[in-house]
Amino acid sequence: MQILSGFRSLLGSVIRLGVGEVLSRIASFLFIAYIARRFGVQLLGVVALSQTVAMYVMLGTDQGLRMAGARLVARNSAASPWAINKILGKRIISCGVCVALGSIYALLGPVPQSARSYVFAFVLGVIPYAFSLDWLAWGLGKFAWLGAYRAGVTIIFVFGAVFGIFFSHSTFWPIALANGLAVTVGSLMLWIPWRFRWKQEVGILESSVDEDSRRNLSWLTVLPLGVATLLTQAFHNFDTIMLGAMSSTAEVGRYNSAYRILFLILGSYWLVTNALYPRMSRAQNRSGAQKFVLGAILAVGIAGTVIAIVISILAPTILKLIYGSDLTATRLLRVLVFAIPMDFCVALLGALLVSRGRDRALLTATGSAAALNVLFNLFLIPKLNGMGAAIATVVSYAYLLLFLLQYIIRKPIFELGTSPVALAST
Repeated sequence: MQILSGFRSLLGSVIRLGVGEVLSRIASFLFIAYIARRFGVQLLGVVALSQTVAMYVMLGTDQGLRMAGARLVARNSAASPWAINKILGKRIISCGVCVALGSIYALLGPVPQSARSYVFAFVLGVIPYAFSLDWLAWGLGKFAWLGAYRAGVTIIFVFGAVFGIFFSHSTFWPIALANGLAVTVGSLMLWIPWRFRWKQEVGILESSVDEDSRRNLSWLTVLPLGVATLLTQAFHNFDTIMLGAMSSTAEVGRYNSAYRILFLILGSYWLVTNALYPRMSRAQNRSGAQKFVLGAILAVGIAGTVIAIVISILAPTILKLIYGSDLTATRLLRVLVFAIPMDFCVALLGALLVSRGRDRALLTATGSAAALNVLFNLFLIPKLNGMGAAIATVVSYAYLLLFLLQYIIRKPIFELGTSPVALAST
């Protein structure tokens, strides 16, 4: 009965988060399809490259504070006001540094000339993100609000860009301004429920913030987590930046037309790991969790394999349905689908490690995998272009999965063990 109740609670969290997330993914996907159909693969590559660079600036702004903050308030919601002040101060500092570095890269780095203005505009669009409370909604389990935040940002961007393009008959200003507006509105929207609802719900901190909470948000704690998050992102899509530097925007667009389909699938699974994260953070030490985790990994691996087989068979049809033609990306998609089952397992293991405070272990794993990925890309992209990036992605995933599995098996993640149902029912 406890297991059933726990999984019902988890399903409810996934659904509340999923409604907004699904809308966000669909809107983003439709925009990419619109760009590819109307303007071709080159503009698709420009937009994909700009979004990727902006994502790295955003992760640099965050510095792991999002996950550390969510972990802290999941364990002690009364510390939320203190955490907001602490995180806001740190984010403003890191945002200034990272936006400056991103701007230099956009204007002077190895970026195709046709993409420079777009990349620069998207980098500047990160500035409002420093004030976002998405981490607070995540830690407090406000999944409906978090889903609305994600959907709102994407929908404002897509509608603003499409309507701007339609009326102005240009692409740069509508896309750049819509992106900046979307991030600004999204960053402000979660302050309203915090001010009028959540602040009263979390209660008053009975005593001063304990040493463990202070250590949880110290630079010494968040920087390794931030680097691990940055390396994880590098592992996932640094190949887009490398393709932009070593190939053409058309090749970037072709590669991303295939990778976006994987991103849609992996984003759906992201709902489960994000709904589980606060629960894993609160889980108490009991027995049997190691076996439960390994069983869960096997289950998600099998599910991912079935999905990969179906996508591989239908690859040409899927690409033509979305983009109007296969953009010569069928072989790319058929290689990349091998990453789906491995990503399912890696995402679950990564969330587990962070929730249990094993940030440095994740840093080691993602750091070595990202380094391997970069080396393979440096060797393969000049020879095979997008196909080289696809092969490098699959090989790096295999390495990362093996690394994390051996760590989970060897190390006592739950020092005294955690109940197999704790993750679902805590």
